[in-house]
Amino acid sequence: MTQSRTGAAALLEALSAQGITTVFGVPGEETTDLMTAIHDSDLDFVLCRHEQAAAFMASVHGRISGTPAVCLATLGPGATNLVTGVADAHLDHVPLIAIAGQAARGRLKRESHQVIDLEALFAPVTKFSRTLITADDIPASTAEAVRRATHEKPGAVHLCLPEDVAAETTDAPIIPATPQRFGRPHQDSLSAVSDQMRRAKRPVLIAGAGVLRGDAVDAVRRFVDATAMPLATTFMTKGILAPDHPQTLFTVGQPEDDIIDLALEAADLIVTVGFDPIEYATSNLTQGDTPVVALSLTPAPLDSGWHIAAEAVGDLTQALDVLADTLDDITWDPCPTFEAVRDGMRRHLSRTAGSSRDGAVSPHDLCAAISNTIRAEDTVLSGVGLHKLWIARQVIAKRAGQVIVPNGLAGMGLALPGAIAAARLQDQGRVLAICGDGDVMMNIQEMETAARLGLRLTVMVWEDGGYGLIDEHQEDAHPEFSFNNPVWSKLASSFGWTHAHAATLEEVQELLRSGLTAEGPTLVSVRVDYASNGGMPTAKLAA
Repeated sequence: MTQSRTGAAALLEALSAQGITTVFGVPGEETTDLMTAIHDSDLDFVLCRHEQAAAFMASVHGRISGTPAVCLATLGPGATNLVTGVADAHLDHVPLIAIAGQAARGRLKRESHQVIDLEALFAPVTKFSRTLITADDIPASTAEAVRRATHEKPGAVHLCLPEDVAAETTDAPIIPATPQRFGRPHQDSLSAVSDQMRRAKRPVLIAGAGVLRGDAVDAVRRFVDATAMPLATTFMTKGILAPDHPQTLFTVGQPEDDIIDLALEAADLIVTVGFDPIEYATSNLTQGDTPVVALSLTPAPLDSGWHIAAEAVGDLTQALDVLADTLDDITWDPCPTFEAVRDGMRRHLSRTAGSSRDGAVSPHDLCAAISNTIRAEDTVLSGVGLHKLWIARQVIAKRAGQVIVPNGLAGMGLALPGAIAAARLQDQGRVLAICGDGDVMMNIQEMETAARLGLRLTVMVWEDGGYGLIDEHQEDAHPEFSFNNPVWSKLASSFGWTHAHAATLEEVQELLRSGLTAEGPTLVSVRVDYASNGGMPTAKLAA
């Protein structure tokens, strides 16, 4: 018979049984019993300075490891602070467990200090939101929450723990984890997909984030090599093919016309593999009436905005390998548009903008410096802003999943706390977070967390003194969108970080090289001159 323990201890035991190892959070009065249970458990607790940052850390932990982490907050404002980071994980299909403390059950559903309906609050941004009403229910509800969080498509879940339930005792048994398994797609569906491919003259393959979740990167490479079908990736999956691979079409997903869109316009069939509609508007991929065939781990949404001519649902590796064998007798003639797009991007990426005016460096050159410096064992995170579009398009990944670009919710503030989570998981290499000066200040308090933990990471701030992406969408300049920045050297020093400022491309390259081997956290600041490259990374730049 299971030994009696508190509800808080049962919750931690249930999480551990499901493979959860890490809790990021900010404690509060209503989580006292839970904090005691964490102290007595095998789970790691990372004390954060803000709940939003804790949620972003849990999100990045899930992106890299595939295993959800917990973000923990107390009731009221602590819980509401979690919401942005929880929504980020939910829309990017990242497994995450949000746990919020709550007042005792007798105060719920009535007007009471700091009490709001947390189950309802988290419902729109999670796959599962439940208040734990009795301690006996904790093992079962926790097992179901983790199952929902980790099973395709993964996402965020929320458990609300009233303080009296946390203190209540239970002898309810722990429920074991239920691993997800994907079967081989049905042969009829594979035949339908194959028939569509055979009829096509200019097919294009687009790989999305499901390729990473389904561990199908190698299968995609084998399929491309076997069929010579050109491949474009979403922001989330860049790095599947090297930039010199003969079939690469680089990345899709820019909000304005890009050279890659010319390849999509020329295609007569779009083949998606593990593509999530949240990654990019389907109307931009299909360019009108281009037929689509989908290979996916779960059925594609019927309301995603395009007509799917054929679909194979199941294990992606098995689907791709079967299709490669089925299509071994067919070749597609080279498409001049595909070749022009590929060659144009290569010329663009290889050139040097060379503009370093008034101590500011072009975004093109910054991306080139990052691409030339990072190693396969390093991890790169992007914040959100105009810099994100440049990184997503022009930083060349050495491996799939190396560059993390928040793209579903696209909330500012992820990169700095996310780098902390990434650095904790990093056995080799270095973590580099690239932030705009608007983005980095949204969770600047976590510099203390990184210093306290003694983590090896570098945060690179691109300074333009305003919200550059917003400015790009304004017809006229709006001075009210400009702001002042702190003295980065003094800010870094106050948090115990090393700081260096780069005024030229050569200094950027040197600081990146030294930063990737430095001990402890490092802040690198550089003024970016978006105007030197026309602001947005668009098609005209690849000429």
